[in-house]
Amino acid sequence: MSKLICKSNHPVCPKDAQPGGIHQLPISKLSPTQFAVGKAEVEIKSKRMKHKHKHNPQKLHDYLVTRPVPVVIRGNKFYLVDHHHMVRSLHEALHAELGEKICVLVEVVWNATPVLDDVYFWRTMYERNWVYLYERDGGGPQPPKSLPKKIEDMQYDAYRSLAWIIRSKQGYIKDDAPFAEFRWADFFRKRVLVDKDVLAGKSSFDDFAFIVDEQGRLELTGDGEEVVEDAMNLVRSPEAHGLPGYIGTR
Repeated sequence: MSKLICKSNHPVCPKDAQPGGIHQLPISKLSPTQFAVGKAEVEIKSKRMKHKHKHNPQKLHDYLVTRPVPVVIRGNKFYLVDHHHMVRSLHEALHAELGEKICVLVEVVWNATPVLDDVYFWRTMYERNWVYLYERDGGGPQPPKSLPKKIEDMQYDAYRSLAWIIRSKQGYIKDDAPFAEFRWADFFRKRVLVDKDVLAGKSSFDDFAFIVDEQGRLELTGDGEEVVEDAMNLVRSPEAHGLPGYIGTR
């Protein structure tokens, strides 16, 4: 079904699949449970995936089959409840070549088809930290019906890019707390100016702050370095105490 997981013996995920099962599913069937992703992380991962697919497809295959995507099933919907960046990166890397044939392995964590009441369904999704209802500008919570329909419909949150870059520079450590990097993004959103159009002639951190080469290596621009320096000063400050992965001063 897919060049990426063609060696997998797992069947296509049926609508009546029960929790714990591993299946394969085209990513075009996955419905996001968040509005936005970080462009920096997506560009790095997508370039690396594209490079692997071209030069060593088995390595990409091995990477994907060890990272099944958790999904919630409800009727004809397959809700993606984690790994949004990985799946969006895969779409960016290979959609032009493979189109609807791009698949991933999925692990069913809940089959909610018997749940008829929308309010109960989305309340349960929220309580289990399986949905994030804030838009790319931090606005929300928004109604679940306004979530993007497809992986490619998710927008880019510039502060989510900044949060990921700061973590990659050990400003804070990776934490299993739900939506940890979105919490850091909102922290920076209130404190760091990433709209540097006066300085750089562009309107978004994603536009002016970094460049990602074909091998997936990120390089900050001069203006990007300034923003990152500001953020690094904040990330270790007492203001950030209590955020997931907080390190503090060293």
